[in-house]
Amino acid sequence: MPKIVALGEPMVQFNALSNGPLRHVNLFEKHVAGSEANFCAHAVRTGSECALIARVGKDEFGATIMEWLRGVGVDIRHIKVDRDAPTAVYFVQRNFPVPYRTEMFYYRKGSAGSRLNPEDVDHSLITTADLIHSSGITLAISLSAREAVFKAFEKAKSTSFDTNVRLKLWSAEEARETILKLMPDIGLLITDREDSKVLFGVSEFPEVVKRVSEYPVRVLLFKEGPKGATVFREGEVVRVPGYSVPVEDVLGAGDAMAGTFVSLYIQGFEIKEALSYAVAAASLKVTVRGDQTATPDLEEIKKFLLEYKPGE
Repeated sequence: MPKIVALGEPMVQFNALSNGPLRHVNLFEKHVAGSEANFCAHAVRTGSECALIARVGKDEFGATIMEWLRGVGVDIRHIKVDRDAPTAVYFVQRNFPVPYRTEMFYYRKGSAGSRLNPEDVDHSLITTADLIHSSGITLAISLSAREAVFKAFEKAKSTSFDTNVRLKLWSAEEARETILKLMPDIGLLITDREDSKVLFGVSEFPEVVKRVSEYPVRVLLFKEGPKGATVFREGEVVRVPGYSVPVEDVLGAGDAMAGTFVSLYIQGFEIKEALSYAVAAASLKVTVRGDQTATPDLEEIKKFLLEYKPGE
């Protein structure tokens, strides 16, 4: 079974049960979230081992995260419980001020997760793993977390990285400078049109391929939202269109796609099959609230694919 290690901040999400501005919302659902935690959950469900290097606070939200991830099957032995900082939370505002769009309000400054640092990176864990994963969010939350990612990627056998540019966390200029500095150590890059525009100044897939090809990146996974996704590897282009499903909450769909694809790719699945499963996992995710409440295994993905055709 392939062994993956991810570095990032798990958080507790409060997802509004009604639409509109949060000042008028009274009821919320509590979920475990965070890009790398979501990634790990999907990787585990599709047949890979996944350990998360992270920090949570010694509080009820930290306990929520630890218990949930343990139950999902994520290896939590490398998550440190920090007594001096709280677990991060964020709130989801739905369909306001733009219909069919969510907005996140983070409460993570000074959080336990942001205190991730190079000393948290276990050398033996990193060097024996088949793949190390992280994202632009982890690079953005603190300088110490950024240093931890660079240290891990420098020592890794292979890596995957989701650009996940969040301009609420840092500027476009800092995001571009930092991620491009990491690019020589990225083997599998996951990005989309918006992030590509920030990082490379282009957003169309052929132009992004040209820019990415200037680096040692071997595989490019290009997320296209409801339109599906495209993979470029060694001159080969594989595209899988999206599915028309009832959308409840789009948060976490990219993580579902990334975790599923990377897990299956390192297991040796053909690109077309791995991408088909990944797009299906992302499609299932958007049908529910909560980043990890519809995390399918392979049998469930196969059942979805038997019933649904792209575009339906």
